[in-house]
Amino acid sequence: MKSKLQNKIAQLEKDRLTLLNVIKSLSEDELNFKPKKDKWSIIQVMHHLIKSEQLSVVYIKRKISSKSNIDKSNLRSRFNAFILKWGLNLPLKLKAPANVSDVPDFDTFENTASKWNNVRNSFIDLINNTSGEILDKDIFKHPIAGKMNILGTLDFFDAHFKHHQKQIKSLLAKLTMEKK
Repeated sequence: MKSKLQNKIAQLEKDRLTLLNVIKSLSEDELNFKPKKDKWSIIQVMHHLIKSEQLSVVYIKRKISSKSNIDKSNLRSRFNAFILKWGLNLPLKLKAPANVSDVPDFDTFENTASKWNNVRNSFIDLINNTSGEILDKDIFKHPIAGKMNILGTLDFFDAHFKHHQKQIKSLLAKLTMEKK
């Protein structure tokens, strides 16, 4: 299982670093550009992704350290992960929960990338330092989809990233139009 996890993490990292590489040359104004008052900027989307991952890490650490009885992953939890992944691929716009919507009005690329690096490294360390037996249990609980194991969690991170990657690409296209 660890090799499957390592492959999924490597792909997540590749996608994240590719995004950072694409946007690192943008100015602070471009990164913080909001097409409408009620829409997020690229930096705000990134902070949402960071916050989501950070809160997931906090939840998993707390779940593991609580010494409570953690359910073994079952068909229901795998179904939860599948539905969440499938739902994030739909072209729906959903309001993010309040705890992951608290994003700064303005930030720099360097600060945002540094935060994301720290959160991602924390997540990787958590996986590397947790036994496969624990990782196969339902150690994560998505607020809507429910309980899932670490593979479901990684699938969520991947689908969530790709969902917002489309949003970032749209913002980049709007920036290109603004420059013309």
